[in-house]
Amino acid sequence: MDSLPTAIAGLKTWKLALIAFIAGVLSVLAMAPFHLWPVLFLTFPLMIWVLDAVALREDAATRLEDYLNRLKSAALLGWAFGFGYFLAGIYWIGFAFYVDAQRYAVLMPFAVAGLCAALGLFYAVAGGLAAAMWRRGYARIIGFVFAFFCVEAARGYFFTGFPWNLFGQALAADDAPMQMAAYIGIYGLTLAALFIFSAPAAFIAAPGARFDRLRVPALVAALTLAAFYAVGVQRLQQSVGDVPGVRIRIVQPNIPQQEKWKPENRRWIFERALQLSRSGTSGEDIAAFTHVIWPESSVPVLFAFNDQIYSDEVRDALSALIPDGTSLIIGAERAEGSREPDGRPRFDRAFNSLFLLGKGAEIRAVYDKIHLVPFGEYVPFRDVLMKAGFSAFSHRLDGFEAGLGPARPIETPQAAPFLPLICYEIIFPGRTGNLPERPKWLVNITNDAWFGQSTGPYQHLHLARIRAVEEGLPVVRVANTGISAVIDPFGRILNKIDLGKAGTIDHSLPHALPITCYQKTRMQSFIALFFFTLQFYLAMVALAKVR
Repeated sequence: MDSLPTAIAGLKTWKLALIAFIAGVLSVLAMAPFHLWPVLFLTFPLMIWVLDAVALREDAATRLEDYLNRLKSAALLGWAFGFGYFLAGIYWIGFAFYVDAQRYAVLMPFAVAGLCAALGLFYAVAGGLAAAMWRRGYARIIGFVFAFFCVEAARGYFFTGFPWNLFGQALAADDAPMQMAAYIGIYGLTLAALFIFSAPAAFIAAPGARFDRLRVPALVAALTLAAFYAVGVQRLQQSVGDVPGVRIRIVQPNIPQQEKWKPENRRWIFERALQLSRSGTSGEDIAAFTHVIWPESSVPVLFAFNDQIYSDEVRDALSALIPDGTSLIIGAERAEGSREPDGRPRFDRAFNSLFLLGKGAEIRAVYDKIHLVPFGEYVPFRDVLMKAGFSAFSHRLDGFEAGLGPARPIETPQAAPFLPLICYEIIFPGRTGNLPERPKWLVNITNDAWFGQSTGPYQHLHLARIRAVEEGLPVVRVANTGISAVIDPFGRILNKIDLGKAGTIDHSLPHALPITCYQKTRMQSFIALFFFTLQFYLAMVALAKVR
């Protein structure tokens, strides 16, 4: 086996990049819906040996030019890994281009490849940083872990942030290790995943190395993984009861995105949501429920204009639907503007919003989505790019405006406050950390119909489960085409409607857990993990020098 890194080291750069690309593609198997996380025991060491090929060249640092070439080659290998990882992991973004195929289909391969290539630049930075830190011995593996940990954290925040398929999600594949998110969060799990899955690289020496074959790191990685399972199993022994007197009905209408905004379809789409709400798939009357929840953009017309329900017909239908003692939570579009002299509305701004309605269809609370999807819901540098022909994928081609943040808990008469999160706002950790009042549950309304029967909705659901564990809060997830679910604060799915099915879920609301360790020490724990890993790397470098 020691000949493997030597053989890899003799390959040309383009062949090394191809290996890195394949490693990136295979790594996606560790994510939802596959959860084949042991594959990372192969792909991470493979990336380390590929980086060995350029970072351990004997003449790599004799001159500045050689050193820079080493960094460039390592950055190229990191980019190839990232390009393969994102291409296989978020290919489903391309499905959105076929919703309006006449306008966008021709752009799909260029846009998806371009986005994945751009996201791959994060891993190019990781490759270059790792090469700068590369030393013979186990220090090179810690350097790899540190570099990729920093970049994984960075992509969750830079350029609006995209913490999708972080490596820590592989460790959260099973309920037991997922519980560690309550202590160290998704970024702590990501650091642990990088360390655990890279450890097998220590069993095979790098080319020309004398002290690379170390058994202790692999033993530590195995003990860490075992400890995660043990802590998780113990935590799952706790019982969670239900909030007394609270019953929730989730409505999943399953409307194809291509049909949603066609004028001739508006009536039957709206009537399907009304019918499912009245009696559900169980036949139980709506009056038995304290909360009925519809998904994002569930009303296929403009819902509110200047804080009033825009259509008299919609208002009357909802007024007849909502009984006393029931709240209706819906996702819909609202606009602000003024009236023309003839009474017609003039829209100045539009928002992707969540509404809380009470008896008589009274609007009791409104939340405007804060974290919009670039090009999906808004066009960056709108004035310039729209002149060049760019538009948002939404039916509102000029896009939506972002709401004023942060999101605040919404009070309902029948239950404790909930925090509204629309669509991919659920993928960002730490949403309740800075709030003056802690909510008791999370409501995530979404419309994954854009992405069809793909891996995207499963990945989205898995992220919602991790948020539940981090926050110690139940999550009620309501999707247009699936996957809708009631998730307890341990991240376990209590009930769900599968992808591509219409129906309802009638369920009680689980209690919240006490505030988690992660929420108490969110930023402090992240900084501690950062410096711990850096100090560990420096210790390994010093140990190698002593030897």
